[in-house]
Amino acid sequence: MISFGSSSNNSDALHVTILTCCYLLIGGWALLATFHILGIAYGLYKFHRKPSHSNLKEMPGVSIIKPLTGIDANLYENLKTFFNLQYPRYEILFCVQEHDNELIDIIERLREQYPRVDSQLFVGTQSSAVKLEHEVDEEQEYYDMPLVANPRDEKLRRKQVSLWKRIFCCGSQKFLSGDKLAKNGTVDIKNPKIYNMLPAYEKAQYPFILISDSGLMMHEHTLYDMVTCMTDNVGLVHQMPFTCDRKGFAGSVEKVYFGTQHARMYMTINLIGINCVTGMSCLIRKECIDRVGGLRAFGHYIAEDYYIADEVAKQGWKLRVASTPAQQNSGEYSVSTWIDRMIRWCKLRMRLSPLAYLEPLQECFSSAILAGIVTNYLFEWNALVVAACHILIWFILDYLMLRITQGGPLPFSKFEFAIAWLVREFSSFYIYFKAFTGSSTIKWRGKEYRLGSGTRAEELSTSSLPSPPVPSLLVESPSSSSSSLSSSSLSNSTLPVAGSHLSSLSSTKQSSQLV
Repeated sequence: MISFGSSSNNSDALHVTILTCCYLLIGGWALLATFHILGIAYGLYKFHRKPSHSNLKEMPGVSIIKPLTGIDANLYENLKTFFNLQYPRYEILFCVQEHDNELIDIIERLREQYPRVDSQLFVGTQSSAVKLEHEVDEEQEYYDMPLVANPRDEKLRRKQVSLWKRIFCCGSQKFLSGDKLAKNGTVDIKNPKIYNMLPAYEKAQYPFILISDSGLMMHEHTLYDMVTCMTDNVGLVHQMPFTCDRKGFAGSVEKVYFGTQHARMYMTINLIGINCVTGMSCLIRKECIDRVGGLRAFGHYIAEDYYIADEVAKQGWKLRVASTPAQQNSGEYSVSTWIDRMIRWCKLRMRLSPLAYLEPLQECFSSAILAGIVTNYLFEWNALVVAACHILIWFILDYLMLRITQGGPLPFSKFEFAIAWLVREFSSFYIYFKAFTGSSTIKWRGKEYRLGSGTRAEELSTSSLPSPPVPSLLVESPSSSSSSLSSSSLSNSTLPVAGSHLSSLSSTKQSSQLV
């Protein structure tokens, strides 16, 4: 009798445990459905709205920082779109990481073609670490950013971040503010994108800065749209990543990913108010960055976009999504390149939030299998029918999300969408597997890094000593200088200004990579 009672109790406990898991999975299933609905609704409300252009003269100036690391087939056309923006006051600050004659020639041709657009060119080199010296030479004075370490300013507009936001998107490493960096005496800049932008950031003359990756093209009214979103309580406006209409199956796969799963999660999370910012196109109040010591303060991290947005939010400003998605238009793309990029992004998310390890459960096919098992156990429904209906509804909702994000007809047929959608869905499990089981190293902008907690990075270099930092060459636009510089005069003046170390650099071309 005792043995039978013990067996009955164990059976009851197992049944209660299974029921609890089933109801938790049903709750997760309902949450996924809510994400679909909210993503579609917010996309309908937000995307492709047409703002009024009646007060162009009253718009504040914007400094556009373009970090460049190489060239591809679409670079010229992409950069050209930034010279044709319908906006009254803006400047373009080009940052060339290493001396590259062909890349510099592309920039100079555009600057000569559009002399009325204020622009500057900065040519420098990348070092693995930069020391923040208190006493510097006059030749490198502009290279060291002044730190704003006023505790009163630091605490201005700050507010506590709620526990649920910390769980969703905060890493384990705390961000070092400007005063703490000043006390340390040095700042190790591991992020090559941050290092590349430093001279341009210091020379920026307007209160708003737009950080825009090299692989983006921009519609003529996009900048105006982003600035109109920058209301009095907003500190950062960001574009949701999307892609241009590109030829080939790889272009279709990328468009399907960024217009379905990525768009759904990106829009819903931003609607809820959680920090979900991709830094490929961000308009930021410069005062927010100056308050913590400038861009240099974020040089520890590979995911600098997350920490910049986190700092802006901590100061009490709102984060807003622009109504026009970012148009990625890199000239070099393939399915394998996209997969490598997704693995890198997944590794970064793993170090920002523990919830990244649950991401495989929110994919279409994994959630369909779980839905079929749970409903069969609870209601004795046919598991295959439930799973098939789940996949079909998911497929239709993803197609609607993509059409909303596109804002017009798709560049491929419904059949090609279905094939690209299937490739995206099944490849996600390979991406998670490689990210979860692979090493903590990533390759980014031609370099290899080992990720630490909070996306702190350590560069893995074959050289024993880092190369010393070299002063950047500044070339101002014809409209702001007394004499116009031609391409030939630039090539003649580059080497003496930058020094012998720059002249010894090879102009090896790297393909431009997005964040």
